[in-house]
Amino acid sequence: MTSRPDPLRRLYRALLALYPGAFRDRYGEELLDAFDDRRSEGRFRGPWGGIRLGVFLLKDLARSLPMARRYSHTRTKSDHRTTSVEGIMGDFIRDLKYSFRMLVKSPVFTVAAVTTLALGIGLNAATFSAVSGVLLRPLGGTENPEELVQLYREWPGIEWGSNSVPHYQDLRDRSGEVFENMALWTFAPMSLSADERSERVVGVVVSANFFQTFGARPVLGRSFIPGTEDTGPGGHPVAVLGHGFWEARFGADPGVIGSTIILNGSPFEIVGVSNPEFRGPANYASVPIYVPLMMLETIRPGSELLVQRGNNSMSAVARLRDGVSLEQAQDRIDAVLAQLGEEYPDHYEGQLGTRIIFSNEAGIHPSFGAAQSGMSAVMMAVVGLLLLIACVNVANLFLARARDRRQEMGVRLSLGAGRGRIMRQLLTESLLFSLLAGAAGLGLAQVATGLLSNFQPPIDGPWAMDVAIDGSVLWFTFGVSVAAGLVFGMAPALQSARASTVAAIKGSASDRAGSSRTSSVLVVVQMALSLILLISSGLFLRSLQGAMRIDPGFEAPSNLAMAALDPGLQGYDQPSTEAFYARLLERIEAAPEISSAALVRTAPLSLGSSDRGVAIPGYEFAEGERNSLFYTEVSEGYFETMGIDLLEGRAIARSDDTEGAPVIMVNRRFADRFWPGESAVGRIVQTAGADREVIGVVETGRYNSLGEDPAEFMYLSHHERFRSDMTIVARTPSDPQGALQAIRRLVRE
Repeated sequence: MTSRPDPLRRLYRALLALYPGAFRDRYGEELLDAFDDRRSEGRFRGPWGGIRLGVFLLKDLARSLPMARRYSHTRTKSDHRTTSVEGIMGDFIRDLKYSFRMLVKSPVFTVAAVTTLALGIGLNAATFSAVSGVLLRPLGGTENPEELVQLYREWPGIEWGSNSVPHYQDLRDRSGEVFENMALWTFAPMSLSADERSERVVGVVVSANFFQTFGARPVLGRSFIPGTEDTGPGGHPVAVLGHGFWEARFGADPGVIGSTIILNGSPFEIVGVSNPEFRGPANYASVPIYVPLMMLETIRPGSELLVQRGNNSMSAVARLRDGVSLEQAQDRIDAVLAQLGEEYPDHYEGQLGTRIIFSNEAGIHPSFGAAQSGMSAVMMAVVGLLLLIACVNVANLFLARARDRRQEMGVRLSLGAGRGRIMRQLLTESLLFSLLAGAAGLGLAQVATGLLSNFQPPIDGPWAMDVAIDGSVLWFTFGVSVAAGLVFGMAPALQSARASTVAAIKGSASDRAGSSRTSSVLVVVQMALSLILLISSGLFLRSLQGAMRIDPGFEAPSNLAMAALDPGLQGYDQPSTEAFYARLLERIEAAPEISSAALVRTAPLSLGSSDRGVAIPGYEFAEGERNSLFYTEVSEGYFETMGIDLLEGRAIARSDDTEGAPVIMVNRRFADRFWPGESAVGRIVQTAGADREVIGVVETGRYNSLGEDPAEFMYLSHHERFRSDMTIVARTPSDPQGALQAIRRLVRE
């Protein structure tokens, strides 16, 4: 006896006849098995279950039949062109159109995925833009920047030292066969007055051949004239404006050429405006104004830089001649140094040489080489980690959507689509999402770079980061976007492509379990990445706390107020400047907000300490031992105001001026190095052009930064060595802001 055929099964078999023959032959039996499994579900049992099943079959037929016929037709044609470029491009365009439809179909999903990725990509683009602008990008507005080199003097313990004017002049005049030009420059604060308005700017004092060396042509007027404006100190009061400053301060008025401005109380004629791409001698600067080196004494009253061979505070840059290698230039400089050592033995004794490096390898400064490279690597690693976390988040979103599209993928597989074809389609969707996120990320990066360009570090100088979205940033962002699309799209694509055809159509538990396993793995990866980021943040905070606990060598920095002054910018000469400081200190110390006050040339922890060569009678420096040590000039009351412990002898007094014998104070480390176990008071230190008697020893502190190693340090009397630019330090028993306001009020009065 035969069993009666199931009418619903016969109906379903009949409906399968509507599909293409090749599809029926390949998947017919599997689909019948899937139909039987579906019928066994609880919702399709009972009298109403058959009706529900029928409705389900009709809906499934309406959805899949057009796709089956269309795909079968396309499949037949594609068999003849899958390997052709035309066929591949056609498939890609169809994938792109389909991906765009899916993107529009799920706006909430699209916004969530694109926003998450855009944040990560934008951070990476902004960080790369900053690193590229300061460290990687060639100096703008120059001719053949790859020919530019920088020259640094090398002493024991000083690897990247500056140059003096006489030293530079000798190098320039004796190395013409390897250098086409050699220029000198240094930053200098100036008081600029024009159109009845005054302001303080930090300009650059340059040799007359500065612009010719860089190959930076002015956009208006002329630059300085070598051979004319580099002779005769004080005889060439001319200036070139930086392009950005010309636009901001003078409204881009071309009529400014030939007009007069007042710098430090002296008239200067504006003769030119630099081109907009040339912002200055370094990528981190935007120079407002340039003046000739021969006007240095006008800019810095009392300065003797033009004649002091031992005063190394200038930067030197040169342009190699055609066909000259860096090694040939170095050989010539070494020969010149040997000559100078014979001519000026006192100034060149102990010098190890002058190092030459390409300008595009110097970064901010070669002495920061490891630090700047390490910091850049850390920054890129952190934002890269954030992008990976964003990719894992988006991958989980795509996995969740892939679970909702199981049946769609099953139907497409059953219609003959290859698994590689499915993967390509899904990866195209991922790439479309990531490229949209990349475009949005560029918008965020544009905002971030604008903020970075306006950032002013708390250091005196024309600092301005040349941060912009240029071609290199666009290519970087494109590469990051594509990589992100592949990273977050690969797992969902593999999951969908590996799925069993029938299991995908049925939505079986095994298929759901596989998806859940992948999602769980991604969650673990996300947690691991987040943990790495958390640990890194914790280590950073711990280092920050450790830095805050470092003893700077002076008491209660929170009760100190500091203010930088330079009466020379207002045209004060040496006698009037000294009288101004004397009166100001008396009035400040009498103010109720202030308990004590003093003057110092360089504020502690300001990265601005200078160094000088020293000789100690009876002490022989070993080969390679550093003999150039940091120093500053201070007034009476400095150590009391700063809370620096006096260990031996006395402190600098008002009477330690040019009328008396030259004196010096040193820190404990200095005394222990040169006179271990003995008293330092009464000893002689030969430095700053004199034999100086040690009158006191103070505790060792931190002078340039909290992270520096303990170092030898010297203190000279401000009254003996005149400086126009000084810093007032004031101790207050209460709020430092109140002390600062009192100082400002007294300066104005």
